[in-house]
Amino acid sequence: MDHASNNPLSGGSFFAAQSLGPLLALAAVVALLVVDPALVIEVSTGDFIIVTVLLGGGAAWLSGQAVAETWRPYVQLLAYMLILAAAVRFIHYALFHGTLLSLPYYAVDFVILAAIASLGYRTTRARQMATQYAWLYVRRGPLGWSTAADGETSATS
Repeated sequence: MDHASNNPLSGGSFFAAQSLGPLLALAAVVALLVVDPALVIEVSTGDFIIVTVLLGGGAAWLSGQAVAETWRPYVQLLAYMLILAAAVRFIHYALFHGTLLSLPYYAVDFVILAAIASLGYRTTRARQMATQYAWLYVRRGPLGWSTAADGETSATS
């Protein structure tokens, strides 16, 4: 069962959706920020950085690690990020007089949180695969793993 090395879009590859998707999503948010900051930041830059990036992003990273550590599916992580994005929207509303029921800003918060959570998930899953199945997989960078060649182990790469 050598599926990880046969398909570059599968589980351990850097090009898997769980690895490349978050990076592309963050790049899209940064591009929106450059084009029109009002599409990403509702009230103030400080509010956005503190609430969405630091508080929400920290919770998202830890959620990604927790879901990966318990071997839960990636889809469950995305469901958790829907809830966390709603909580982040509420903090924007309650503390900084942002709009509570704003679909565009909710979507931006969700994309950022899901991307950060996905990175936490993938780093943890890559570590898990390389340590739990050291005879079968070796770690390839912070987000991926590949099938071990003959005689190659996680300790040698």
